[in-house]
Amino acid sequence: MAATGWKNALHGLLIFGGLGALVAVPGLVSAALPAEGPPLTGRLDIGYGATILPPPGARLDLADARPGTGDVVVLADGARITLTARSFRGPADPYLAHARHKLERDDMMRPVAAPEPIRTESGLTGERASVAATDGSADRGCYTALTAGSVGVVVLVTSVPDCAGLPPAVRAAVESIKVTEEAAP
Repeated sequence: MAATGWKNALHGLLIFGGLGALVAVPGLVSAALPAEGPPLTGRLDIGYGATILPPPGARLDLADARPGTGDVVVLADGARITLTARSFRGPADPYLAHARHKLERDDMMRPVAAPEPIRTESGLTGERASVAATDGSADRGCYTALTAGSVGVVVLVTSVPDCAGLPPAVRAAVESIKVTEEAAP
């Protein structure tokens, strides 16, 4: 009878050890992998026909970037640049309002002033505004929402004080966003 108790205790320890390994091993693998990719060169495919010319020395955040899928995160000049491209139906104004709402709901960032209109080199139009965290933290940044045809691109730059504090190379990169006509749905 005592042997059965020891067997059960041993099996319990083996199960507990196995569960611990299931938790620990992925964390160890993740810690061993690089957080950033090599420096980016040339235009980067965001998705839905949208591309950006990243700042010199910019790198992909390998944990969050999925080029070509509509979700890309680029690290450059101490800033984190989160780019999201999506297709939409209807006029641009409701899309821009939706982008502001989604920014507050999902990213917990709210514009601190009325958005100002923006037009990029390639003719995309939209809005830009400085943002602050809604959770009371000191997080600040700049968001830009652009549209071309039925494609919208939202850019959130964090680790900067506001839109006026964007590093020049980051500002130039955001303004380099293009949407190709043939790729737009």
